[in-house]
Amino acid sequence: MNKRYYTIRLFLKQAAYFRHLLTTCFLVIHMSSFAQTYAIKADRLINGKDDKELLNPTIIVYKNKIVDINFRNLVPDSAEVINLRGYTVLPGLIDAHTHLLSDAGEYESDLFGNSNVLRALRAVKYLDIALNNGFTTLRDVCTEGAGFADIDLKRAIDSNFIHGPRIIPSGKGIAATGNYYPLLRKQNWEITLPSGAQYVSGEAECLGAVREQIARGVQWIKVYADWRTESFTSQELKTIVEEAERHHISVAAHATTKEGIEHAINAGAKSIEHGNAFNDSLIQSAILHNVYWCPTITVFEYYKVDDLSIIYKNLNSAYKKGLKIVLGTDVGSFPWTINEAKELQYYVDKAGLKPMDAIKSGTSIAAELLSMERQIGNVDKNFFADIIAVKGDPLADITLLQKVDFVMKDGIIYKRPQ
Repeated sequence: MNKRYYTIRLFLKQAAYFRHLLTTCFLVIHMSSFAQTYAIKADRLINGKDDKELLNPTIIVYKNKIVDINFRNLVPDSAEVINLRGYTVLPGLIDAHTHLLSDAGEYESDLFGNSNVLRALRAVKYLDIALNNGFTTLRDVCTEGAGFADIDLKRAIDSNFIHGPRIIPSGKGIAATGNYYPLLRKQNWEITLPSGAQYVSGEAECLGAVREQIARGVQWIKVYADWRTESFTSQELKTIVEEAERHHISVAAHATTKEGIEHAINAGAKSIEHGNAFNDSLIQSAILHNVYWCPTITVFEYYKVDDLSIIYKNLNSAYKKGLKIVLGTDVGSFPWTINEAKELQYYVDKAGLKPMDAIKSGTSIAAELLSMERQIGNVDKNFFADIIAVKGDPLADITLLQKVDFVMKDGIIYKRPQ
């Protein structure tokens, strides 16, 4: 009996040892795979910052950072070589105006008929589409009635529950009471229905909304400075901006009218979204106040707005005068099946931007808007390894950016050439 006891005890000790050994081996394998070094070789590098492309780069990636770039074909012994000969390498693209919780369908049907859980699950597909199209960072500007679901999506990505671009969330958005979808005057006044943004009236409610949204984890505040006509008083807008800035949060202002653009700039908004009514004097004012413009041309093209030729004329004027233009598409207001990089094609073909400057609008300038200019938007040492590649030269054909074959985000490869 005693011998049998010690035999069983020895067996259990050996089993525990092998279990520990297997666990250790798993951790070693996991850590070594996470710490994989890559050497990316390509024909050209557009780094997002310089005005000229660089030839025959070798980009060394370790973990989630770019650790070196050389032009002498130097490759560490431990590196896995990724051969992208024939390709141009660029920083991952940034779309600064998205609506992840929307699908361009009937607004009221989506808001009233679909739960926030369903809309968030649907957004997982949209995140995958955006990432495979080469967009490694998205600023989501209003969940369109889905509460703070964009913050949940960000947490899910950051925790590796799902794959997708880096999300910069804005939560609910803030609108003056009744000045956003669905229009109150078209609803039964005896029933309280959900709204597409957080409604506020007066400075106290403006202050409270900003504080609530920041407490929930937004990284930007989205305000509807106008909705067909001006929505807020100057002091209400200033209250929103000043309270956000006190928490080191910037404000994106939906503004399509001259009055809305002017008051948003004067209140201290960091970016103007849409900006249909920009003119030369407003452009100068925006430059003076270091305000960025997200033109969202793709949504205007999709819905064939009447004043599109005027918008292109003003966009060209803004570009020539030096206003900082940032790639922002309004995807979600149009179907996610339309590639967001079409925005760059419109900038070049119809607004007169040089291809390199159009690319910068979706890389280094967008990163600067997001106060992430030392982390993303540039292929350089110590930046996050957000890297994409297209076959050929996008400076010769900007539409190539709608055919991304290689996607790396945070040092992880999500797409390789077939």
